Amino acid sequence: MSAHQSDWRGGGFLAIANTVEPAMRAQYEEWHTFEHVPERLTMPGFLGARRYVRGHGIGTHYLTLYDIKGPEALETPEYQHLLISPTPMSQRMRPVMGEFRRFAYQETGRAGHGCGRHLGFLRWSGESEAGTQLERLVGQAGIVALRLGLAVATKPHPAFAATAAPHEPHFVATIDGTDSAALTIAVGELAALLARDGFVLERAVYELIIAY
Repeated sequence: MSAHQSDWRGGGFLAIANTVEPAMRAQYEEWHTFEHVPERLTMPGFLGARRYVRGHGIGTHYLTLYDIKGPEALETPEYQHLLISPTPMSQRMRPVMGEFRRFAYQETGRAGHGCGRHLGFLRWSGESEAGTQLERLVGQAGIVALRLGLAVATKPHPAFAATAAPHEPHFVATIDGTDSAALTIAVGELAALLARDGFVLERAVYELIIAY
């Protein structure tokens, strides 16, 4: 892909998705916004983060994307110590989080510039011409930027079961846009294209909560 400027930092990123028990949502939001993510950003190789949400009520899902220098940032002694030594609030929050998924990626391409209010998130396995197809989307349907990554193996989170992927390796695209409806259509069309050559593991459109 061409060397466009972008707001992402580093050569990799960490994607964490989860739900939370509805009764604990307000406490979760406060903890995750003001303690959890800022704490992670003190770790070596952690360069920035964005928090997203989709759905409402019992169907609420969260996605956090961390910009990291590279996947090696997840193996440092400092980060590993943080995982096994949670704060009191982190200990309280871990049991109320569900559908936990955690993937680390090495960036393989990027295009465009900016942080959109909405984010298309697409994971798939199998070879395809996704990079070329995605780059053509920038400037259409409110799409301002995109990032591609290849999943890499890392140590599992000590508090959660290891994320199982139906097929390895797999790829991911994060697509920043300004129009939720248009982005949803674009992600659906891209998923249909990718399904011809592989297997679509996940597709969703999120709304930005906060960028760090």
